[in-house]
Amino acid sequence: MENSIKRKINIFGKVGKIITTVIIVLLLVAEGAMLAGTIALAIIPHDAVTADVEAKANVKIDADYFNMKDGEIKIPGRVTVFGTKLDPRFEVKNGTAEFNAETGNLHFDLADVIKLLVVGMVKLAAVIVALYFFKALMKAFRCCDSPFDDNVIKKMRAFAIALIPTMVVSSTANGVLGGLFTGKFSFGSVELLPVAFAFIIFVLTAIFRYGTMLQKEHDETV
Repeated sequence: MENSIKRKINIFGKVGKIITTVIIVLLLVAEGAMLAGTIALAIIPHDAVTADVEAKANVKIDADYFNMKDGEIKIPGRVTVFGTKLDPRFEVKNGTAEFNAETGNLHFDLADVIKLLVVGMVKLAAVIVALYFFKALMKAFRCCDSPFDDNVIKKMRAFAIALIPTMVVSSTANGVLGGLFTGKFSFGSVELLPVAFAFIIFVLTAIFRYGTMLQKEHDETV
């Protein structure tokens, strides 16, 4: 029974290590492609390719159905898109609520594409670093005699810690990316799924550490 469990854990580690290695290789290829693209675009004059866009939106709502009263509703705050002021208006009149928004001219050039690529590379690099720690954890599972091995616990804790800067970098990159659209940098929203995943890993680390203590006490007693 014990050998069967050990074999399954080792197989899990072996398969996990192979899959993680493949993912890392693919991400490194993507990272290299983005880097090459960034360098190529940096050589080209930024005004070699430009785009000018104007956006308009018109939304109508049945005001009677939602019991809306006539009048204009002011939208607080200054809304910008790529540094260009967005002029939103919301008015209820004759049983119809109408929302209108339009922007001035939005100008894009190759510099904007370079910014997007750089942000993407930073986020991708953070993920790759975390995957290397996960690969080390899978390697520990592949070689361990027990899931409560000290090396497994160390690698698990290291992976959980590695997720923290990954989330910080990702959130900051999201803020920078949002700044490209709004013209104002703000710290990006924290994604709940990675936070929950890191929390679960920390909890599992504590459980495994407790299991190691119990196993040592059992071995000493025997």
